[in-house]
Amino acid sequence: MSTLLRIDDQDKIKDEILEAYKNQYAVYAWGSFGGHIVKADLQFKSIKFNQKRIVLTPTQMSRSYLEDLLGGSGKINIAIPQMSLLFETEYMSYDDDLEIGFPSFHKFYDRRKSERIDPFIPVSVNIKHKGITFKKSCNDIAVGGLSIVLTRNEMRMFSIDEILENVEISFPLKKLQVKLKVAGLVKMNPYQDDKNPYGGSRLSLTFEGNSILVKKEVLRMINGQKKLVCDIDN
Repeated sequence: MSTLLRIDDQDKIKDEILEAYKNQYAVYAWGSFGGHIVKADLQFKSIKFNQKRIVLTPTQMSRSYLEDLLGGSGKINIAIPQMSLLFETEYMSYDDDLEIGFPSFHKFYDRRKSERIDPFIPVSVNIKHKGITFKKSCNDIAVGGLSIVLTRNEMRMFSIDEILENVEISFPLKKLQVKLKVAGLVKMNPYQDDKNPYGGSRLSLTFEGNSILVKKEVLRMINGQKKLVCDIDN
């Protein structure tokens, strides 16, 4: 499974966008609906460097898909397959053409085999522990377990080898109640993890008991992301 490396260098991002434009590489917008990946094919039209904007033209067939992808968040996911790039950015306008902003960062696929993934589609984890409900987004997940990021104060509520009962995990297609065991607590330095720039603590959890159903959902996610990576590669 490919992993994602974050690139923040603005000059590098500008150079890569220019390379993609000059070579007229394929580009598409994408999103997930009910666990299924939807793509809209686009073509580079122009780059407005002074405004930090990219103008893209959707193909006739992809216009209906694109309208579904332009939700109320003001953000859109873009992939450039031949460069293995993926980024989220703001969309400014959409009429005949789609105008988007330069990304503040992009992610690059590092093709190493691994069963642990950073979910593209958010997976929420609800834990009721010592009278407190913790609602977190999954940091990463594998068939054997997952991790979430806590604040330093929250970290003090957990101990190694503790069993957490009735934890609810919201996968793209269903919610499951699982039992988890605290396997590790690691303090994170600021900017060590791009999703948590202010630091915190990573709580590593392993699935306990009968975890066949949850492993099935994890594998469904892994296979779905593999398919997306294959689409980007081709």
